[in-house]
Amino acid sequence: MPIAAPISRRTFHKTNALVLASTLWQTLLPKTQAKVFHKRKIKIGQIGTEHGHASKISVYRKSEEYEVIGIADPNPIPNQRSRSHPAFRDLNWMSTEQLLNQTDLDAVLIETDVHSSLNFAEQCIAAGKHIHLDKPAGESLPHFERILNAAREKKLLVQMGYMYRFNPAWILLKQLYISGAIGEIFEVQTVMSKVISGEDRKALSTYPGGTMFELGCHLIDLVIDLLGYPSAITPYALHSGSQQDQLLDNMLAVFQYPKATATIKSSALEV
Repeated sequence: MPIAAPISRRTFHKTNALVLASTLWQTLLPKTQAKVFHKRKIKIGQIGTEHGHASKISVYRKSEEYEVIGIADPNPIPNQRSRSHPAFRDLNWMSTEQLLNQTDLDAVLIETDVHSSLNFAEQCIAAGKHIHLDKPAGESLPHFERILNAAREKKLLVQMGYMYRFNPAWILLKQLYISGAIGEIFEVQTVMSKVISGEDRKALSTYPGGTMFELGCHLIDLVIDLLGYPSAITPYALHSGSQQDQLLDNMLAVFQYPKATATIKSSALEV
C-alpha cells in the first residue's frame, strides 16, 4: 500500500487544532443541525495567554466554523506583552467578567498558567460555557473532579488539550490494534523530552511531578488510551541536571499490565 509523506511539526499542530475545533463544533450542535452548521458559527473566547499553547487561538481565528469574540487576560504583565503577538493582535480585549457575560458566547479556551487554570475553568462552567482546558488539568484532582461533575450536571463539554489524541499515526495505530492486525501488545516504549532552562525550570520545579507533569502527561494519556489503567506503576524520579533547583528533570515510569509493560520517559536535559 502507498505510504503517505510525513507531515511537518507545524502542519501537524495546525491540523490537530482544526480537528479538535471540528470535533467540538459537531458535538455542540444537535444532530438535526449538522448539515447546516456553516450557517451558524460557534462564538468562542479565551482566558489567559500564559500557557505555552495559548497562541493556538490563531487557528480558531482562521476557521470558517468559529468566531473569536473576545479574549481576557487576568494577569496584566502577559496581557501587555501578548497584545502585540500576531496570534492575539486586534482581538477584543476585555475582563473575564465581561467575557463570560457575553450572551452569545458558546465556549472558552482556558490558557492561563497552571496555578490558575481550574479556578477559571470553574467560573466558565458556572457561567454555562463549554470549555477547552489546556493541559495539565491544574494542581488538584478533587478540584478537577468537581468541575467535571458540574459540567456533567449542566451538560457542558470539557475538552482537554492533549495534542496527540488526533495524530493520524496514533489513530491508525489504534485502528490496527482494535482490528487485531498487530496482535497482542506486550511492550510499549515512549519518550518525550526537551531542553528546559532558566526561569522555566524554576517555575516547573514547584510541581512534584517534574517533567512527567509537564511533558510525560501527553504520553500517559496515550498509553492509558491504548491499554487502559495499569495494575501498578513504578516511578523513577531524578534530578540529574547541574542546576541548583529542585526540578525532577530526568524521569521514568513503568506501567504494569496483566500481559504488557509500558515505559514512559521524560527529561528536561535532552540536546
